[in-house]
Amino acid sequence: MTPSGAPPALVTGVTGLVGGAIVLELLRRTDAEVFCLARDRRHEPAARRVPRLLARAAADYGMDDVAGAIATRCRVLPGDVTAPGCGIPEGLLPPAVGEVWHAAASLKFRARDRAEIDLHNVTGTRNVAELAVRLGAHTFDLVSTAYAVGDRTGLLTEEPVPADCRPNNAYESSKMAAEALVAGVPVGTVRILRPGIVIGHSETLAAPTAFGLYSYVGELNAFRARIEPRLGNYLDHYPVAMLGDPATRGNLVPVDRVAAAAVRLGLVGAPGGIYHLTNTEPTRLGEALTALTGALGIRAPRWVSDRAELNSIDEAFNKGLDFQGAYMLQDKVFDASRARRHCADLLTVPLGPERIGEYIARYIKDGAAEAARAQRKAAQRV
Repeated sequence: MTPSGAPPALVTGVTGLVGGAIVLELLRRTDAEVFCLARDRRHEPAARRVPRLLARAAADYGMDDVAGAIATRCRVLPGDVTAPGCGIPEGLLPPAVGEVWHAAASLKFRARDRAEIDLHNVTGTRNVAELAVRLGAHTFDLVSTAYAVGDRTGLLTEEPVPADCRPNNAYESSKMAAEALVAGVPVGTVRILRPGIVIGHSETLAAPTAFGLYSYVGELNAFRARIEPRLGNYLDHYPVAMLGDPATRGNLVPVDRVAAAAVRLGLVGAPGGIYHLTNTEPTRLGEALTALTGALGIRAPRWVSDRAELNSIDEAFNKGLDFQGAYMLQDKVFDASRARRHCADLLTVPLGPERIGEYIARYIKDGAAEAARAQRKAAQRV
């Protein structure tokens, strides 16, 4: 049922995977105006880029029912979360909003990029929180990550990250800081939403992102390109050793389920606190990687537990997985008891190896189509 007379909402990160899906879900489930905060690009202003990307996502997700609402109820706010006041010109500020969904974030993770990561994920969060207060919002929702728990393993509850928790990388560190920051935002309700590893749509499989599970595709293809001049199609015939435990669980969750759960929490007035928007059926990473390599036409990895078992080719491969490497060794199970009180039907998605292979195949197909479109555009400019 669509609530009538819903107050305006404000969403950041609308050109990203989760933020865009939240906008589409708000358009589907409410009649509210949705203010979409996004940066102007050099060759395309936000006012043109945001509707284009939302329309493309709606088409990819089979959400034809919201196409008209993108044009009539989305209000683009040009701005930048890293700037004071989020860089929104004074005359464009909405008079008030009911709920703010902060999904904008840098997904970089290396220590050398820490200043940029913290600028977006910590300073940016502070700026958006201050904007929410200024606009009289009654609710602030921070999209964090279930992996903000750093190197902790075992059963992980919907609780604040302990002070002695050690992050695996600069991205996790920034999310820990952002969570601590929003806990004190002076609005009626503050929710911290922690999705698992977000993948494509649960039905269409489309995924407009190169991060998370899909980053393995880029890393494997880059590695293959590096070794082919010397070793030819080595990866087609010989398995590369991967440091890790194939039984380690990873939490893969479709983007539409994350967005639907997040919006439902708002619609039912769920109390403030932390919510794991995670799949109750985690995936064994060994199965996921076997499905992924199969989709790429290369041999499944050979798993080892000791770096001494790696040869020079294996070493080079594992070095390229510096972000993913920690997650291959840290078995995590996310308790989602609080989220399941409201969203149990949305957070159970069986993802066996065959289904994961289908997700990867769709991603590869879409990437090839995108490359072809880019080539056609380049040819037209010549």
